[in-house]
Amino acid sequence: MFEDPNCGYCKRFEQSLEKINNVTVSLFLYPVLGPDSGVKSKYIWCAKDKAKTWQDWMVRDVTPPVASCDTSAVDRNVKLGHQFKINGTPTLVFANGLRVPGAIGIDQIEKHLGTSGS
Repeated sequence: MFEDPNCGYCKRFEQSLEKINNVTVSLFLYPVLGPDSGVKSKYIWCAKDKAKTWQDWMVRDVTPPVASCDTSAVDRNVKLGHQFKINGTPTLVFANGLRVPGAIGIDQIEKHLGTSGS
């Protein structure tokens, strides 16, 4: 899943994802909505607990703490997104390769998971 930390649709989508159980989600930080997205993505990437920092920001509006580290992984995410022509967030990619742009509903996620081989 490709998400930008400043994407309002992504924030709502993250809240929906919390209602789905027994699913592993791989997140690609994809800061494409301006310079502040890049700053937040780097703070999240450099956080001691990346997953908690991401959830705190996306679901609870807790600002990521200032942090620094090697953020070349975030740059690679952006390159990968451009390579696969990801032009909006959120964009989901299921195990069967199906790509779904936009914040879809839980019922649609479960439907796609049922057909994705996961």
